[in-house]
Amino acid sequence: MISSLISKFEFSSRRALFLSANKVAVYHWQKGQLGSSYLFDVTPEGRDNFERYLKETPNTPMHILVDVFEEEYRRETIPHVFGSDRQALIKRKQGRLFRDTPYRFTKVQGRETEGRRDDIIFLSAMTNPDVIKPWVALLEKYKIPMQGINSLPLFTESLLGLIPNPSDNMLLVSLQSISGLRQTFFKNREFRISRLVQMPRYGTVSYSPLILDEVEKVRRYLNSLRLITPDEPLDIYFLLAGNLLEEINQEHTDSGLLNYHLLDINSLMGQSTTSAKLSAPFADQFFIYQFLKQRPANRYASSAETRYAKMRRMRYAMLTASVLLILSSVIWGGFNTVGGLTYKQQSVEADNKARFYASRYEISRERLPETPVEAADLLVAVELAENLAQYKSSPIDMVKFISKGLNRFPDVTLDNVEWAASSDPNLSIGKVRHVDSKHDMAGITNSVLNDSSYRYYQIAMIKGHIAPFDGNFREAIATINKFTETLRSGKSVYDINIVTLPLDVSSNTSLQGNTRSVAKKANFSIRVVLGIGNE
Repeated sequence: MISSLISKFEFSSRRALFLSANKVAVYHWQKGQLGSSYLFDVTPEGRDNFERYLKETPNTPMHILVDVFEEEYRRETIPHVFGSDRQALIKRKQGRLFRDTPYRFTKVQGRETEGRRDDIIFLSAMTNPDVIKPWVALLEKYKIPMQGINSLPLFTESLLGLIPNPSDNMLLVSLQSISGLRQTFFKNREFRISRLVQMPRYGTVSYSPLILDEVEKVRRYLNSLRLITPDEPLDIYFLLAGNLLEEINQEHTDSGLLNYHLLDINSLMGQSTTSAKLSAPFADQFFIYQFLKQRPANRYASSAETRYAKMRRMRYAMLTASVLLILSSVIWGGFNTVGGLTYKQQSVEADNKARFYASRYEISRERLPETPVEAADLLVAVELAENLAQYKSSPIDMVKFISKGLNRFPDVTLDNVEWAASSDPNLSIGKVRHVDSKHDMAGITNSVLNDSSYRYYQIAMIKGHIAPFDGNFREAIATINKFTETLRSGKSVYDINIVTLPLDVSSNTSLQGNTRSVAKKANFSIRVVLGIGNE
């Protein structure tokens, strides 16, 4: 039995444990179809065989579907609250209604339309946990990832979309080989009640009269509970196959309030894209196929019972994350490698181009005629001009100003001009000692204008000499004074003074000399400050 199982691990493989009061069936899911199935008795010997089965099969996740008599259903109301308050009310309801079982389930089904508009809650429970616990204990013993526990009646609600022509009052009738006749009523597609009837062994008696009789009992029960009114129609859907479906078709009679719908399980299985064809009337495979296909959320199992399934999901999540990380690293590394090779190729091409243009430049340079100025000096001049342009100031104004004075005094020869632009008119420039402003120098006085209308100042230290010079200092000093006065008459002059003369004639200086020696040069220096206004 066990040796026929496929031992190869599949990521999507799973199995279902279909549990009833007398039998337990295990179904395997392989490649989108139901595979092998195994049947065990609910006896100590059957549990031993099940334990052997768990030892010899892969650790595939297990889903549990229960179809037993000991399942109760209630509809209650609680105040419309949220969060922990709602959970506390639900827990109190569960403890009062189902005290002796841990297998309890609750969901909210809406609100009342009148009064306080309380919440309507649906509660269900497996009232005999001993039916489930021995099998769950074996799964925990061998660390089988149990995904959850569901009941067949509650799971059937998710299959109503497969039923053709659904109505507001639906009674779904199915026959399971290991449990019996299951009748489940849905009001406006919401689960209300379900009833399980144990049937005699198939083939010993005719099933159709028994089934129709049980259906009539359920109909009267629904009327007594006022789930349907006497004038409301009830649609009964039979999920059967084979000869039994034909027998019920011959024996039933539709009326205005009872409508029978005969649904062939094989047709429904065909919609489910499974190739299995059934000859027996039992719907076990149909339910198990849909159960393993949908894998509904857990309803009854506790967190401790599903811990191995959670660990399995965490493991697969970590494996998936690791694979994605490795793939992203490989891809990123590939991109970096390609980028590096591309950059290397571009570097080689750039180096080749640089060598080519350098050689062409040298050839072109050899063909150029010789110039009196070296290229390096031209570069310095260009850079200096660019720097002057950046600061938005140039010595042009100062040069024009000095040129006007030079035109009138041809004997004055310039040796050097130091120039600067600043917002401070008292900026020191040059290394020549300043003349003491306390002393009069040949009638020249400093004119300092307190004018704040200037944007900035151009300052120049003019150094020159008188040429030709015959040794007449008096005449040279007079020429320098006249030259200075001529410059002073300019409109933009902020300050001008003579810094040095060919001969120091201040009163605190002793005059020394030799009558036989004649000075060869009459040097002087003048400090000029021009005020540049807003243009």
